Amino acid sequence: MEKHMDEPVISLSDIKNNLHTCLMGREIIYLPETASTQTTAMDMARKGSQEGTLVITGKQTEGHGRLKRLWVSPQGNIYMSLILRPNQNQLSRLIMAASLAVSFAIENTTGLIGELKWPNDILIDGKKVCGMLVENDIRDGQVNFSTVGLGINVNTDMQSYPELKGIATSLINHTGKPVSCEKLIVSFLHEFERLYLGLNEYGECIFEMWRKRLITLGKEVDVTSGKDTYRGIVESVVPDGSLKIRLADGNLVHIVAGDVSLRHAE
Repeated sequence: MEKHMDEPVISLSDIKNNLHTCLMGREIIYLPETASTQTTAMDMARKGSQEGTLVITGKQTEGHGRLKRLWVSPQGNIYMSLILRPNQNQLSRLIMAASLAVSFAIENTTGLIGELKWPNDILIDGKKVCGMLVENDIRDGQVNFSTVGLGINVNTDMQSYPELKGIATSLINHTGKPVSCEKLIVSFLHEFERLYLGLNEYGECIFEMWRKRLITLGKEVDVTSGKDTYRGIVESVVPDGSLKIRLADGNLVHIVAGDVSLRHAE
């Protein structure tokens, strides 16, 4: 039996009945279709929505990732954004906590190991299964809010998108059977709350866990940072999440923000 447009593709009751968090997802807003959960969440945050509010949609029409790249958003996957109100010291590690939480949730739900690619992708067998976007509203040195947006390919056969062949994958392509979006969301919210609430006290430990799951370390990469492009070996990652790359000429460059392409041996 087909669902009507106004019926949730994801069961909110299944999520709420299995959620035991004190903050994350205590308020959930479901939209059958929206341009972008990030845009919606940011508008809600500006109007005073409480921390931990989760915005979920069945379909995005203008989903985007970092650098405003289009995120293909068919039904059957997870598109959601969390409203957070962190302090300044937590900002650099939000992406670490969110990346780890997604990786742990995928493993908890499917047994698959999600690897982390700097700065914000989760891969399975070298293909992207999840992208995320952290956006912050900062004024006069104060953090008003942050939003963490996630797009997780769950039950869409990515082989149906030839333009994404070799780039993207989904959980069903590896499990061979549908994966519960509700269980994955619940697991993510539990894992993320644990990490987020520990950022102040256990930030170094969270950084180390994140660093150990990074597949970017030790790899030859092409990095675009602003108008500059570098090629070199990723030598290390520092606690604020930035990279140090050794170039062919021996120089060491420090990359705070950028776009990384892993290079394969020829």
